Amino acid sequence: MTNKEYEDIIRQKDLIIDLYKHEISILKKYLAIFKDDAFTDSLTNLYNRRAVNINDNSYDSIIFGDIDHFKRINDEHGHDFGDLVLVEVSNVLKRIVRESDLVCRWGGEEFVILLKNCNDEDAYKKAIELKNEIASLSEKLGFEITMSFGISRNTGKTLKDAIDEADKAMYESKEKGRNTITIYKLSK
Repeated sequence: MTNKEYEDIIRQKDLIIDLYKHEISILKKYLAIFKDDAFTDSLTNLYNRRAVNINDNSYDSIIFGDIDHFKRINDEHGHDFGDLVLVEVSNVLKRIVRESDLVCRWGGEEFVILLKNCNDEDAYKKAIELKNEIASLSEKLGFEITMSFGISRNTGKTLKDAIDEADKAMYESKEKGRNTITIYKLSK
């Protein structure tokens, strides 16, 4: 093999390596987009429940919220208005919750907020602030918007169990008349 033939082979190899590097960078970009899509609710741009790692115990408190009478909102005003309510509520949650916390649309009109470095009292204060801000959307939207909340601590249990407890406390808030906050440990 001549030197020129050898140099041509090396150039071809380098071109192929550059091509592969380019293709890999494109694949990485698509993977990031797909990952973002997989963990983000397309309507609200909040995380979805797939984004919650139930093995992550770095969150101290959980707030589970559910928009009150959401079916009635959809029935009386249409699903487009219901979507607007979900977006507006999501915007309130994003604005009020700290960046260190995780806010996600759990499903339908349900939201889960995972709070770091937060005890029951602080979680309760945060839930009051959320409840009041969401109720203030009523004037803007021309229809009563309220939300019921349940709070649980994530100590000595799995995150899944803590979320389930916050969900139970939220249903207790619904039974108490809605637009209410219940802390799980106090609900027993």
